[in-house]
Amino acid sequence: MINITNTVSTKMTKIHLTKYSKIFTILVIGSLLTLGLDAANSGEVVNTSRPGAHTVKTVCTQCHRIEGPPMPRRTKQAPDLIWAGNKYQPAWLEAWLQNPTQRLYPLGYDYNPKRKKSHQTLPAHEAKAVTHYLATLKDERVQEGIMKPGTLEQLKKGAQLYREHACSNCHWTPAKNRRGYTGSKSSTSLLKMGTRLQADWVYRFNLNPNDFVPDSGAYIPKPLLLKENIYAITSYMMTFQ
Repeated sequence: MINITNTVSTKMTKIHLTKYSKIFTILVIGSLLTLGLDAANSGEVVNTSRPGAHTVKTVCTQCHRIEGPPMPRRTKQAPDLIWAGNKYQPAWLEAWLQNPTQRLYPLGYDYNPKRKKSHQTLPAHEAKAVTHYLATLKDERVQEGIMKPGTLEQLKKGAQLYREHACSNCHWTPAKNRRGYTGSKSSTSLLKMGTRLQADWVYRFNLNPNDFVPDSGAYIPKPLLLKENIYAITSYMMTFQ
């Protein structure tokens, strides 16, 4: 004999389950749509092909610029990252972002003590992602592949020019003394420059610093040095470890 009560109960259970499944599906879809709208409204675009973009655009740009024309140093809080892919060596940058204790601008980038503060520290995975993104920011004025390791003659000439033009009057320069360096701290530190900056960028910057930082006050010899001499002095500077 068929148990009518059990049969009806089973059918009702299936109906309820089907009903709740549909409700659950609607709720999930609604939640996903809400998240998508929130992301769209916030302007955030998830782009897995360019890791680090979100951090750079929301954190780094609080002090650094990543686009726009060159501007005087006095108008900025931190150096431009517009050409970071040409300027910094990735291995150095990734390590420094995790432990930014090396003093790159001893008096602060804009010489304003009120704004002088420690650089933000990033965890390893984020430092790697930011470095990856910054490597994509390049300036067409910097021609890659020009600089090669200097010959003995070029390095000797470069050292001579570095002394003649008193570069250490403004820059910390490696030296075999108790401190490990000599020179003034009124401009960018050149310590460990050979592992920090890319030679092609340094060479192009040395050709005309005002192309990157207008009215920077950077010393420019008069008459201008020949390109071969700028090449020699750049080769010498890249030996600073």
